[in-house]
Amino acid sequence: MTFLNPFFLFGTLLVALPILIHLWFRKRLKRIPFSAVRFLKIIEARRFGWLRLREWFILAARCLFIVFLFLSLARPNLKSRVFGIGRRSSVFLIVDNSYSMAYGDNFERMKDLALQVISMYSSNSEFCVVPLCASLNNDGSFWTTVASAKHALDKVHLAYGQAGIGAALSGAPKADAKYDIDYVYIGDGQVANFMDYRREAIEQRILYWIRVSTGGNVGVVSVRLKDPVAVPMEDYVVEVALVNHWRRHWSGKIGVASGSYYDEQGVTLQPDAEGRFDFRLPLNAQTGKVMIFDDSLSIDNVYYFHKRFPRSVKVLVLGESPYLVQALGSESGPRSTFLVQTAKQLGTVDLRRYDVVVFDGMRDISESERIRLIDHLRNPGSGLVAILGEGFGSNLIDFLSEYCMVREPLVPKGYVIVDWIDQNHPVFRIFESSGALRDVQCYGYTKTEAQSGVIARFSGDDPFIVVRDNVAVITAALNEQSTNFVYSRAFVPVVLRLLMSVVQEQQRTEFYVGEEVIQEGLVKAPTGEFMRAGEEFTSPGFHSSNGDTVCVNVVSEEGNLEALSAERAEILNIKEVDPYQDLGGSDLSSFFLILALVSILTELGLILLR
Repeated sequence: MTFLNPFFLFGTLLVALPILIHLWFRKRLKRIPFSAVRFLKIIEARRFGWLRLREWFILAARCLFIVFLFLSLARPNLKSRVFGIGRRSSVFLIVDNSYSMAYGDNFERMKDLALQVISMYSSNSEFCVVPLCASLNNDGSFWTTVASAKHALDKVHLAYGQAGIGAALSGAPKADAKYDIDYVYIGDGQVANFMDYRREAIEQRILYWIRVSTGGNVGVVSVRLKDPVAVPMEDYVVEVALVNHWRRHWSGKIGVASGSYYDEQGVTLQPDAEGRFDFRLPLNAQTGKVMIFDDSLSIDNVYYFHKRFPRSVKVLVLGESPYLVQALGSESGPRSTFLVQTAKQLGTVDLRRYDVVVFDGMRDISESERIRLIDHLRNPGSGLVAILGEGFGSNLIDFLSEYCMVREPLVPKGYVIVDWIDQNHPVFRIFESSGALRDVQCYGYTKTEAQSGVIARFSGDDPFIVVRDNVAVITAALNEQSTNFVYSRAFVPVVLRLLMSVVQEQQRTEFYVGEEVIQEGLVKAPTGEFMRAGEEFTSPGFHSSNGDTVCVNVVSEEGNLEALSAERAEILNIKEVDPYQDLGGSDLSSFFLILALVSILTELGLILLR
């Protein structure tokens, strides 16, 4: 047992006062012989014997009251199973202020536990309080006193930044510490927070984790146009995707609000499942909020959206493929999505008149044409679709090398099939249930290599369609000699969505916290601060940029409250601390205070007892 205020132990010496008073006022009886009452001697001897015994009990109760009272003031503590009570140490305290701590009252609970940890150490200890979602403020005074540590803890607020235990530990000032360092983390132990954690980060030292328990969480994964190609006439449909990060069944409501428009649906999600729900909105409801009700982590229950509707796209097709021209001209009428013109060569065509250029089997381009294409693709809302034919010149290969490496034409024995597509890519999103390229066969294609951006592959793992930024490459010619794809029902919608995807890639209006600002000029945040291109979004909500609305949201995956498992914690040399067993109940002040009260009540009872 240790005492946090040992000076109060000197107060127990006051126990001598009631003893001295008792001895000073002790009654001295004078014996007077009286023969007439000699038969009462036995009875009186018994009575005075009880009185003397009662006086000793009262004296003991008074002494115990003084002892228990000053023991309580001295704050006795049993030795902790984890921390040494009253020990001098350099405490590197990481407090979790990531937005997942907004679950219930977890944030305030975390602060209470942090204060409890600080009070467990000697008042001569030094502390360094580091918020998990903030960089360490290296002002030359890492280690502070108890009072300064409590003040720093009071200033910690919830943040939306990326959280990393490894990054926080990397700033620990080991060299300046006076004592051995105790590394303590207080938080919900979200798995995402430990992604950058390595055991070497603390050089084989133990990281104590004081767990703050959480429950489940439902978050909005995305809010997207149901059909990103069709030009809406009177209304449009958005698809709201939700994910249930909990291992329990969840039932709640989704509300969509935009100005005076509001709609609501009751939804049900199975454990660890994702669900998609459609809402039909009027054309004037382009900006709004999707809200989740009946969920405890309210900080990620709102998703801000601003939708740009498909516009008419001017397409220049360089080639003579009847299938491609027919596909692009399938949507005719006054509100057609694509306005198509054809040419055999790029030549002196003014590219400024077109949004998308399509290479349909072109063998090569000149150096001047290559430079013109590069300049064209720098314009927002412009794109290129390259359909590879039988041969390629050096300029064309060099131009496409930024997106994929073009090798040589291949003619397989028989044919190859397309056996994988990226279902999450906008080109294939509407085909999730039926399959977009099922049974597509290719009798010849161009072998290519791509590090990223592949959205469809052949059975031999060679890319079929590659999309990078505002450029798409199709490695097989779109004619009946090369593939049966031109006869597929998916041919027209895939081609249309492929062209639209390369045009819309540059027109983002929805971002996540932590992403960089790409808008030109100043962007005004909901907090009133102004940001420039290259800076990171720091808070969710509606932002404004040159009269346009930019929406910033929190990432749904970071709302996954799954905690680090005991097995993984052991591998990382992390010792979990139970706040109830290892921290709670170690202070015996209340216990001795109760004993002091019992002593007083005992004394009163003995006085009233005759």
